[in-house]
Amino acid sequence: MAAPKLNLNINGNDVELVFGVRFVHELNKAFGIERDGFNIGMGFTLILPPLLQYDPDALAKVIYCASYKSSSRPTMDQIYDSLDELDDLEQTFDEVMGRLKASSATKHTLATLTVKEQTEEQKSN
Repeated sequence: MAAPKLNLNINGNDVELVFGVRFVHELNKAFGIERDGFNIGMGFTLILPPLLQYDPDALAKVIYCASYKSSSRPTMDQIYDSLDELDDLEQTFDEVMGRLKASSATKHTLATLTVKEQTEEQKSN
């Protein structure tokens, strides 16, 4: 099964987002944890909680990392500007989350963290 894809219009360009293993690699490169000069990853795990909270900055970072295949990869500023122009930002969140839930590279981490977050929330109530 191929990695889930999503096309977004960013800065007037149709940009293909791909949510597979390379996407996770891009997240790790950009946001992974550094220990003793070595990147140990965890980029997806770190970006997921704010993404689940509908944090638009987290969404922009996910879009940037998922656009790795695009020959005209948008800059973060272009992504922020495009997100600001959307009438329904929640729809974009939902589309991205749908792809993450479908991706074999991310669905297990997403399910695990979502269940863990719900359990912790229930304990605090």
